[in-house]
Amino acid sequence: MFREMRRKRQALSASEVAEILHRGTSGVLALLGDEEYPYAVPLSYVYDEGKLYFHSATSGHK
Repeated sequence: MFREMRRKRQALSASEVAEILHRGTSGVLALLGDEEYPYAVPLSYVYDEGKLYFHSATSGHK
């Protein structure tokens, strides 16, 4: 599903990723929008029991 990482020595372990997500409260979600135009949206999140939750409206663009 994912491409193999080129610089494997720089890869973070799952526990390191979880620690970073637990410490943080916000991030930037980068997406491809209409006609594959890239855009990024800042958002607040909660990381709990291995799941990432963030607020999103039921309509609009995100």
